[in-house]
Amino acid sequence: MVGAVIVVMILYLYIDTLRCIIENAPPMVKTHSAFILSVYPVVAVATYCAILVPRAHLLAEAMTQGMFMASMYQLFCLFMAYCGGEANLIASVKPQSLDMQVPPCCCWPCCSFLPKFTLTKKHLRHLRMLVLQLPVVQGFVYMVLLVMWAEEESLYQVNYMYMQPFIVISIICGMWGISMTMRVLGEILKDHGIQGKFVVLQLVLVLAKLQGLAFRGIVWAGWLPCKPPISPTVYANLIYNSTMLWEMLVLAALARKLYKKPLPEQCFVDPPKITCCVDMPSNQENNNIITGTYNQSFDMNV
Repeated sequence: MVGAVIVVMILYLYIDTLRCIIENAPPMVKTHSAFILSVYPVVAVATYCAILVPRAHLLAEAMTQGMFMASMYQLFCLFMAYCGGEANLIASVKPQSLDMQVPPCCCWPCCSFLPKFTLTKKHLRHLRMLVLQLPVVQGFVYMVLLVMWAEEESLYQVNYMYMQPFIVISIICGMWGISMTMRVLGEILKDHGIQGKFVVLQLVLVLAKLQGLAFRGIVWAGWLPCKPPISPTVYANLIYNSTMLWEMLVLAALARKLYKKPLPEQCFVDPPKITCCVDMPSNQENNNIITGTYNQSFDMNV
């Protein structure tokens, strides 16, 4: 009963925030904002279903992972929309503003030799690909895991750890790409709250992954009771999903506060327009052209 109330509250927060965005936000950011905010009700509904049906835990985990990855790419697109498009962004940033020494990949002292770059269309495309690979790679990995689980649950349990390196490497590369993007946009979008919007979205992944790993460790350590037909894994998943529901409620409230804040308008500018000036001939020039053409035609006839 409590879980259902929490899901309803999250849905209310989502609908209220979405209504505010539709009424007040610029057209170019509405779709991206709505998609990002939908991560909280989707994760909440999936988690609540996993509480009601314990065997649906893997499906709920896959939905959580996939929804987060797709929302992270939408967050990248939202930042581009805040700048008025890629062309405006490239024209607005300072030289040598693309810094590779950002978490989680290259923030160590041994990476101090990495150069800084001036943002170009090519660099921006590489940043986009780093973020875009998140939903692609994660979707493929969880599809394989779901096929194993559907074939035989023991097959999934044996191979789950072997798939984790692909998941971790994909997440690290995606976070590196979005971190470099935010470093570039720090000065341009300082009044748009991009850091807070990134954090409330990133916490969905952090909480899901870290808590999931912690509860798996508790199960392997044998700290939870085993009372057939309820196994320690069922106990761990129940505690994990109940915790996730409360956390999604808090994150949805924080996201509502961030996305309902009015946006400054200085970054929503149209890209520069190129005007072609064509000198039209005057009436006298037109008469000369017509007379010359007539005289030429008369001479040819003669």
